[in-house]
Amino acid sequence: MHMTKQRAKPLTADNQPMLKMKQLVDMTGVAKSTILLYTRKRLLPRPVKTSPNMAYYHPDCIDRIAFIKQVQARHRLPLAAIKGLIKEMEKGRDITALLELQSLLFGSGTEKLDTDQFCESTGLTREQVETLCSLKLLTPLEPGRFDDQDQAVGLQLRDCMALGIDPKDLTFYPDLAQTIVEKEIRLRQDYTRHLDYRENAALTLEMTRLARGLRGYIIDRTLQKRLIEFKGLNPKKT
Repeated sequence: MHMTKQRAKPLTADNQPMLKMKQLVDMTGVAKSTILLYTRKRLLPRPVKTSPNMAYYHPDCIDRIAFIKQVQARHRLPLAAIKGLIKEMEKGRDITALLELQSLLFGSGTEKLDTDQFCESTGLTREQVETLCSLKLLTPLEPGRFDDQDQAVGLQLRDCMALGIDPKDLTFYPDLAQTIVEKEIRLRQDYTRHLDYRENAALTLEMTRLARGLRGYIIDRTLQKRLIEFKGLNPKKT
């Protein structure tokens, strides 16, 4: 009888057997589509392909997927932010301060809405959402995935447009925001470029807290002082 020779499973560098997709799904409880997404986003090491329809995953993927699930559950960080954490972990660095910084920047958030859900929750049409995104008045962290901050601003923009405000007249906000953020990044680099990783992360965290407080405070105070100069709703004539 003719016997077909079975192809041996690939092994890791330390001779551990690698895992098929079904094994990885069973061992992590994560859907195949999610694992493929993590792989495309480079959150997992690339699998070893032995044929067009067969790939094997490193056993380390089990712990990596557990970490991703844990961070998403506790902090609801976007995948791009989690990828940054993983890169630092791979360098053997303590990510405690960096995780705190990421949580400060992105917040705890809520479940993401797709475009149809976002339109339903805000009353905006798909065309209006596309226009607002193109003007950078709506800036979801992931294309087509909207969080609670996007939703709150979407509702405000809807109400303003209903009163006749043209969104194009509001584009100075993202323009000036880009300038402010670039200056903040350069300032942080000036103060942290000579620090080690731990000191850099700690100072970056404090400077981020300061920046968030100063932005709102200075803009509101500037507006308040300007309004003091007004009589009613009309600017004071000089």
